[in-house]
Order: sequence, then C-alpha cells, then structure tokens
Amino acid sequence: MNPFAELGSFEAMRRAALAGQADFDRFLRVYSAVQQQGKSSLKAVRLSPRIHRMVRLAIASARAVLLVGPPGTGKTEILRQVIREFNEDPTRYGFARMDISALWVTPEEEWTFDSIVLGETVVSGEIQSTEGNLLEAIRSDQWLVLDEANRADMDRVLGGVLTWLTDQPVKIGSWRQPNEPAIPTFLGWAAGPESEVVTDGVPLTRRYLAGSDWRLLGTYNAVDAQRVFRMGQALSRRFKHVPIPPASPAEFDELIRDYIQVGDLAEPLGDRLGRLYRAHLAVDGGQLGPGLFTEIPRYVEHGFQYPEGPPDGEKEQAELLEELLTEGYVASVGSLLAKFEPQVLEDLAVQMMQGEALSGESWEWVISHLSIIRP
Repeated sequence: MNPFAELGSFEAMRRAALAGQADFDRFLRVYSAVQQQGKSSLKAVRLSPRIHRMVRLAIASARAVLLVGPPGTGKTEILRQVIREFNEDPTRYGFARMDISALWVTPEEEWTFDSIVLGETVVSGEIQSTEGNLLEAIRSDQWLVLDEANRADMDRVLGGVLTWLTDQPVKIGSWRQPNEPAIPTFLGWAAGPESEVVTDGVPLTRRYLAGSDWRLLGTYNAVDAQRVFRMGQALSRRFKHVPIPPASPAEFDELIRDYIQVGDLAEPLGDRLGRLYRAHLAVDGGQLGPGLFTEIPRYVEHGFQYPEGPPDGEKEQAELLEELLTEGYVASVGSLLAKFEPQVLEDLAVQMMQGEALSGESWEWVISHLSIIRP
C-alpha cells in the first residue's frame, strides 16, 4: 500500500527533503504521529464539501474558531481530521510553520480566569505563578482546543483577554516566583508565525506572544449550551462560528450500515434506526448527530446473541427487536433526552408515533426511565 496515496502528503515530504535533514526529520516525526492518531480514529466523519471548506478556511483565516452543532455530529473528530490535514501540508493553507500540533483540554464548570490564563499556587509558603492552558499552549507553540467549550462559563474564563482576541496586547497579572520580584505579565501577538515567551525590558516585563499561525479552537454543543453555559455576545463575536449540521437522512442510512454486523438484522435494524434518527431531525431542539446512534446496533446484536440466542419465529424476533432497540436508545442517548425541555419531548413523541420509530408502549418506557438518569 502506498503510504503517500494523497498527493499533498507526498509533496510535503518532497519539500521537507529538499529543505534539509532537519526539516525532513521533523516531517517524519509529525507524519508518524499523524498516522498513529489515525489508527485510533472513529470511522471517517461524513461532512459535506461546503462545510468541510468552511472549517478549513475559517481556521486558516481566523485566530479563533468554534465548531457549533448538536451533540453527535462529530465536531471533535472533524477538528482532529482538519488539524491532521494541516499538519501534513501547512503551506497549502497559508501557514508558514512546518508542523502544527494542538493542546486539547475539556473545560470544567468550576474553571476561572486562573484556570486557563494565569493563576497562583503556594510552594513552601511562597506565592508562585502557574501557567493556565492558554499560556502553556503559547509557550509550547501549540494550538489550544477547548473541546465542549460550553461546559464552562467562558465569559468568566476568557473575559480578561477579550482585548487580546482583537489583536491588542493586554496585561494579565504579574509573574511571581519564590525569592524573585513580581514581573508585570502581558498577553500579545508575535510579529512572525511562531509563538514565544519574552522576558526583557526596563522595567522588566514578561510577554506571552502568540504567533500569526497560532489558533484558539473549540467545539460548542448548541443543545447543551441552552442548559449549561451560553457564551455572551462580546466573547462570541471574537470567534468565527462554523455550523456543523446533523447528517441528512440519506447520509445517516449510508453511515449506519457500517455499524451493523449481523446480516439478518441489517434491514430491520437499519430501518428502525433510520426512523429514530428522522424523528429527532424533525424536532426543533431535539436534533442529534448520527454519532450518538452508532453504538445501538452493537447493543441490539448482543441482545440477539447472548444469553438466550436468537428467538424463534418472526413475531418473537420483532418483539425482541423492539425491546432491545428501546433499551439501546436509552443507554446511548438517554442522558441527553433527560435534558430536553418537556415540549421538545412531547414533539418528539409525536414524531416517534407518526414515523413508527418506537411503539407507544416503548416510548412510555423511555420516558419513565429518564427521571432516573436525569442529572
């Protein structure tokens, strides 16, 4: 198999080889890491060419970008794929640096400015500054990715650097080390593509300078954002927003076939899963991405195989399929259903009945168990 089946990868290797041994060694290191990441990836996320273009161009042209969409649309995997794509051939997208890597973090509800920018701790009774994820990413010259950014109050977390996101330097505090004077610390932008930390000047200052090729990226769950944290307009307009819509019904039907292994179940299970997906797609506020449905086939297939084995007779098989499908549905998406507003659940019930996705009895069983798993 040709490891450079994609022309872009081959061209990047050729340019690195011509540039010298150091650049070629760096290419081999990055390419090896990219290939290793690819082995553990989920099945490729199906994305329309236009949305794919939006993701790539937004990141290439803007310093801060959010991928926004319902859960299960593959936002995280899309970012991983695009970053790998940029890694393979940075110059194709206008980047001057030879390699691109990212620091991935998942925000938490208790995050503050100290968590992500500049904080303090006490060591042996002395106050000592600590770098948050943002400063760490700039110092290591890695992009910062905030996966599921809506899990934290980003207005509180990033509010102190709003000015910086509009290309202006901003003071973020003082750098303190034991037995040393405090140094005023600033966040700014470097003149070149690479990030750096500079401590100089009279009086002495410490400056974290993000390079022109540095990026702040994130994923934003538009459904949970209604129930967790919403990003204020002042911060939101500092980011480019790329919508990641759920797959179309036809795209879902094609995708879900990859996850059904038992031949006898392919048609009935694929049909029922398609009906479930369409029911969600038809409800405003109830849309879910295809990724949340991909584990249901395995649950159902195991239910047919263990411990009793396949049922006898078509009627018994249909009954078992109904039960297992309902159980797998709750196990896979129940935690999200439990967060839906009552009106959304009512609208979803109508779509379930009309589309024959679940029986009325099965839907009642679903609703009766949501209160148990509701956070």
